[in-house]
Amino acid sequence: MAAMLPVRELYCPSHFGNEYESAMSHEMREVLDEARFWGFNRYSDWFDTVDLYDLYARGRKHFNLPEAAWERKFDSFRIAAGLGYDLGLVVTPNHVFSDQVTAANAAVASGRYFGQLVCPQRDGVVAMIRRNYRNLFQEFAQRGLRLSAVSAGAYDYGGCGCAACAPWIVTFGKLFLEILAEAEAVFGPVQADLWGWWWTDEDHQAFSDWADREAPGRFPALANHILYGQTRYEPRRLPAGCTERAFTHIGYGEKGGIDVYGHYGPTVAPRRLQATVEYLVERGATGFLAYSEGVFDEANKAILAGLASGRFSSATAVLEAYAARHFGGDAAGWAEWLTAMGDVEALDPAAARRAFDCLARQSRPSERLQAWAEKLAMREADAAVAAEAFWTPSRRAAAEAFWAAKERLWRGLWRRGLCRHVFRFDWKVPAWHGEYAGLSRAASLPPAPPAAREA
Repeated sequence: MAAMLPVRELYCPSHFGNEYESAMSHEMREVLDEARFWGFNRYSDWFDTVDLYDLYARGRKHFNLPEAAWERKFDSFRIAAGLGYDLGLVVTPNHVFSDQVTAANAAVASGRYFGQLVCPQRDGVVAMIRRNYRNLFQEFAQRGLRLSAVSAGAYDYGGCGCAACAPWIVTFGKLFLEILAEAEAVFGPVQADLWGWWWTDEDHQAFSDWADREAPGRFPALANHILYGQTRYEPRRLPAGCTERAFTHIGYGEKGGIDVYGHYGPTVAPRRLQATVEYLVERGATGFLAYSEGVFDEANKAILAGLASGRFSSATAVLEAYAARHFGGDAAGWAEWLTAMGDVEALDPAAARRAFDCLARQSRPSERLQAWAEKLAMREADAAVAAEAFWTPSRRAAAEAFWAAKERLWRGLWRRGLCRHVFRFDWKVPAWHGEYAGLSRAASLPPAPPAAREA
């Protein structure tokens, strides 16, 4: 694949106890250096304020969770800059610090609007939001870091459902312009990108109509949302002069389901991601924002950036290069095995075990190899539980083996921290888990909670 997608952005939100939040400096440098090797050229994060107080109003007298989160994020930006990445920041405009939301200014929540949200129509709210971002942008500058792009999302941790904010997508656009004014007061011109996570057809139409009237030419690119299990987005109306990009989720396998965010081990999706890159090239897109929630998606990082940078002609070629770089032995055999792991729930565990053992005998031991071994162990245990109809001792032992393998991955290999939100350990679970957990107090986990919303 000779064509290149010029903007290859790695979006690494460090939050919820994931690897980016827990990593120390040398670990993060290795992660970003590896991603750079495969072809990523822009790094971004989101200053997620869930459960955090306004540290700018408190004089940094303590080093609690807000201060620690800020230091972690800024250190990662420092490392990325040192490795030659362009720097981008993702913003969700009306998501603020926990102690800034009051009964008088709180947004009206709904299905798509959640988080610590304030209504921009309330007195003083826009000034408060501008102040938050002014403080943040000034801290970037004080630390010698320059943002080249600021990208905004309207939903997830963002939005307000009150009548005065309708249509929210236009209110969002106006609020983004306020934030951009603060950014450009510090950095000079920045790219004002958009990402279309959860945008509807009506949103695209209303936003584009507004932008063409009131902010013509202001938004150079929009990362279109690709839905789970899909390889492409449906082309929508964009503002004049706005190029197409993709919001590409690399944190799940070929299909999603349980195999997301590392809940079923490392993720790989060669078929899905190759089809996406081919579609983006066909569309004349200018790049993508790769949504990454940790190191568990490293193979997908390699596939997406390796193809989009033009270094490799196929996902298979990338996986062969990845295996040669990190495993040794039969690179072609490893590429075939990893491809099969993309649909782990349909995987024949016995065949996968025979192939793995043969390949591993010729390869170098490593944490990467061990992570894939644990994914296989999870699949074997899951299949063993499903093969029995009653909770015999052997069936219970298989269920316990599944959770033990997952724990070895999350703590022993990935070194995740105090996991929250989509990283609740028992969020994505096999169908048998609720019954298993209810049978014995010795079960390693409580019954699964209702599905959480994703970041």
